[in-house]
Amino acid sequence: MCDISPCGGGRAFFALAADGSLYPCSEFIGLPRFNGGSLLTGGVEAALDSAAFREVTTRDVDQFSPCSDCAIRHFCGSPCPAEAFEMNGGMDKIGAFCDFYKEQVNYALRLIADGKADDYLWDGWDEGTDTVFAMS
Repeated sequence: MCDISPCGGGRAFFALAADGSLYPCSEFIGLPRFNGGSLLTGGVEAALDSAAFREVTTRDVDQFSPCSDCAIRHFCGSPCPAEAFEMNGGMDKIGAFCDFYKEQVNYALRLIADGKADDYLWDGWDEGTDTVFAMS
């Protein structure tokens, strides 16, 4: 499960293939449609402005079903656009592991609700972090 939502591909990171091709994310390497250009010729700026990158960066799971109605759409990687495209046929499709992610989140929330979350954390895991809001 990707931990960036919405997808950081083409925004927070990108991938460089061995031949110098730039892709929004490593999951897109080998899919010609998502090749944003070459580091060696066009550079990073051209890739970031390419149609290939825009297709990923403008994708909005709040705009298509069933994701728009899903309570965990921003926990699942919303879903990975490469996964949705390659395994389910489009950027406006669910991810291939949708049901698995729902079960995973439900399980995690159940552990928290039952007060068992600390059983799975190590001492000091949150040292140095600030609490933004307190839940009581």
